[in-house]
Amino acid sequence: MTSTHTRPAEPTSDSLMESLAPLPATPSLAALRDALSSPGVIPSEVDALIAAIAQRPDGAPEALRERTDYLLSLMTLPGDASVLTGSAGISVRTAAVEALLELGYPYALEVPPDALERARRERRLPTTTEAPPSRLLRSPFLATAVTLICLVLQVILMALPDVRSLDDIGALLTPYLLPVVAPAFLAIVGTWTKTRPLQYLGSLGLGLQGLVWFGGVFMLTRMASKVPWLWVAAPWYLPFIACYLVWPRPLPPPETDS
Repeated sequence: MTSTHTRPAEPTSDSLMESLAPLPATPSLAALRDALSSPGVIPSEVDALIAAIAQRPDGAPEALRERTDYLLSLMTLPGDASVLTGSAGISVRTAAVEALLELGYPYALEVPPDALERARRERRLPTTTEAPPSRLLRSPFLATAVTLICLVLQVILMALPDVRSLDDIGALLTPYLLPVVAPAFLAIVGTWTKTRPLQYLGSLGLGLQGLVWFGGVFMLTRMASKVPWLWVAAPWYLPFIACYLVWPRPLPPPETDS
């Protein structure tokens, strides 16, 4: 059996002309800036602009002056063009501020103070945009007070029926009260010493207490229809409130040197 070989086709004149055609030119900085104000701007155009302004121009004074004016114009683009973000999550305005700072003295002195402050806030903002809780909810005094009230009510409801005289006060120290006392103790100590592991353990324990009380009240009210007062009298809601108050809040973003 004989094998056949085929010769590769020789390039035609059309393909030769296409290979000799000039490559598409890179968009100019002015064209990239104008594209941001167009209604159909796409993320790749934002990335292209941010990548272009990150490249330092040559050291000629005329080029540095021209780049400075260009970067300043990016900070005051009309509409929302200056706050468009690239794939890295950085806005055009912040990228322009950082590029202008990279040019050094004296051009970095021309960064507007408000633009510099916005850029610093943008770099330091956490990933979440939730509003921080009020100062009252973050107060250790409120967390401690609610936790102690929750603890006292639970101890009274669970141990007081066993105390019939002063000689029976030892019933308050029975081991089965340890799951009631331990979470409150851990939560209070962790809150005042700012020890986050203790806060987590205490808060989780208080949440479990709330679930147990809620389940008990729910079962009793389902079995007997004439005890709706248990929803108010039983402390099922206090452990949940204490759990929320002592739960450690997110740490603030670390300060970075400007």
